[in-house]
Amino acid sequence: MTFLHKITRLFLIIGFIGFCLNSTTAQKSKSNTEKQALFIYNFFKFVEWSNFDELKSFNVGVIGDEKDLVFNELKKISKTEKAKKLPINVKRLKSLSDLDGIQLLYFDKSASLKFDKIYAAIGNKHILLVSKGYPYGKSMINFVMDEDIVQYELNEAKCEWAGLKASKVLTLVAVKSEKEWNGIINKFENLANTEEKTVEISTDELNKVVREQKRLLSEIGTNSKKIELQKEKLKTQSEELTVKENQLINTQHDIELQQNLIANQLDKIEKQQSNLDSLNENVEIKHEELVAQQAELEKESKHLLEIQKEYKKIEDALKSKELLVGLQGQTINAQGNEIVTKSDKIEEQKSIIWLSILFLLIVSVLGIMAYRSYRLKNAANILISEQKAEIEGQHDVLEEQHREITDSINYAKRIQDAIMPPLSLVHQHIPNSFILYQPKDIIAGDFYWMESVGDHVILAAADCTGHGVPGAMVSVVCHNAMNRAVREFGLIEPNKILDKTRDIVVETFEEGQEDVRDGMDIALCTFDFKSNSLLFSGANNGLYLIRDEELIQYKPDKQPIGKYDDAKPFTHEKIELKKDDVIYTFSDGYADQFGGVKGKKFMYKKFRDLLLSIHKKPMDEQHKILIDSFENWRGNLEQVDDVCVIGLRV
Repeated sequence: MTFLHKITRLFLIIGFIGFCLNSTTAQKSKSNTEKQALFIYNFFKFVEWSNFDELKSFNVGVIGDEKDLVFNELKKISKTEKAKKLPINVKRLKSLSDLDGIQLLYFDKSASLKFDKIYAAIGNKHILLVSKGYPYGKSMINFVMDEDIVQYELNEAKCEWAGLKASKVLTLVAVKSEKEWNGIINKFENLANTEEKTVEISTDELNKVVREQKRLLSEIGTNSKKIELQKEKLKTQSEELTVKENQLINTQHDIELQQNLIANQLDKIEKQQSNLDSLNENVEIKHEELVAQQAELEKESKHLLEIQKEYKKIEDALKSKELLVGLQGQTINAQGNEIVTKSDKIEEQKSIIWLSILFLLIVSVLGIMAYRSYRLKNAANILISEQKAEIEGQHDVLEEQHREITDSINYAKRIQDAIMPPLSLVHQHIPNSFILYQPKDIIAGDFYWMESVGDHVILAAADCTGHGVPGAMVSVVCHNAMNRAVREFGLIEPNKILDKTRDIVVETFEEGQEDVRDGMDIALCTFDFKSNSLLFSGANNGLYLIRDEELIQYKPDKQPIGKYDDAKPFTHEKIELKKDDVIYTFSDGYADQFGGVKGKKFMYKKFRDLLLSIHKKPMDEQHKILIDSFENWRGNLEQVDDVCVIGLRV
């Protein structure tokens, strides 16, 4: 207790003693009911309610009081006075079942109430019992009338049981026992009958006050030392807080560097994708040229085979002719002596020789042609080998670029997974829940998001424009905008979070030269588990609530998070939750999936019927059923979009 509190307490004690003395003096001019009502009004000033911060008014309930005497006096006071700056409401109660919202209950013997039933009806409510005429020690505060003087007894133990703390002022003035009661009555009667305006206090009482003051001064000295120690501790904590703030600034700087790195990686991925597309086009062109060349070579090869066959025939004929020439030469040598006489035969042999020479010339030409074809074929084979080596080199480049792109995308996925809350953290705040998250590609445009602020948990299922790399880039911008809306701007209402997120996203995209209209559809919920209520806002994505076998749809605002021509402030709906309510938020990926026998969309009607059929099952089993139903419906068809479904049970 600080020095200020000690002094305040001392003045309050002296002031209330003066009030009681003056009240005792004035009791001769007031009726008993007026006196009781005045005492009840002052009880509000000197009793502390443990739930005072939650109160908007002090409510007084009255039972009994057959002629409404105290009731009417309390009504008069409530019209002109306030208790601790709060208005006073006075109500007549029919029975103990009407105690909800009551802070003080007054009853007399005409109510015929039994204390065991009274305390059972109070339960854990913070209610001050003020009775009249009941036995000593039964009530919290009990009025006892002695002719025109009002006195009361105080039971501190019963007050503390109800979460109430009576001031030392009330304890000091209250009756402690029946013997003390009789003495105090005589004392107040003497004070009331004196004609002097001063009040005499006995030496014993004065000594008690002096001893109390000395004790308080001693406590003040001790507490002053404690305050100095607390100041030193506070200074140390302030220095530690400064260090942590610096660490937070460094962490934010690291986050910005990571975001810049992500942006650079994504730019690099786009460039590599563009190069990959160009290389693919070049490969296709080269492949077409190679096919044409192979067809031409096959044609030349067939022609060369025909020439080789013809050359073989000529070569065989030439060998026959050479054999014939050899035989003829022998004949010429043998018949050398007959040359003169056989000139006709010589002329004939000359003709044969010339024909043979001509034949040899023809064979030579054919050989040259065959050799030329061989060289052409060899050159074509060399060209094919070179082109094959070039294609293999391009293929290696493509594989390397594909590996780099895949590594970059996988790294982007790790970053995207890192910015989303882990499922263990979600289950820590919302134990009875599941999240079905199934991207179409390695990285996704869909994401789920959660923040905890005091007694509130904020949860969202978001769907950004596109999927894969473009969708992931938009999701990083939107995720960062939502973090800023809650952490930097301190917002918890979902409609205000969406308004601020839209402003940040539009501002981010307008920094460039191009008109970017990408954005995000989202269903955003703020849970207050203390009051068991939910605030919902949506941008094109709604919310389903299943209660008592009935599915209730909550519609979103028909506008996205992003640049929009007819943008309006987002609205919200407040939902009072009940036990076993089941809530679902989702993106459009599940309902838009093609599949089934006819290859059609799953559709929202079938999705709602599926949720109604499984909502009573445990959340883990619901998660498995949703995945199996999705895969069975999709079959061999490609997944068309990212899928995100969140379910929880109250």
